Amino acid sequence: MKRSKNYTVMFLLLSSASVSGGMGFHQYVEYAPTIGYGLAFLFLLAAAFAQGKREEQKNC
Repeated sequence: MKRSKNYTVMFLLLSSASVSGGMGFHQYVEYAPTIGYGLAFLFLLAAAFAQGKREEQKNC
């Protein structure tokens, strides 16, 4: 049985977790929100890339 690996969902969840973590650590680390939003942006780019690869494989 072949398992479908949907990396898009994983990257989207990591994106929201990084924003939440950045806001949560704001009291302890001065630049935590900036780091959280930066990571979220990278995870969103990775999600878009993973979805594009998945669509490309579907069309072939």
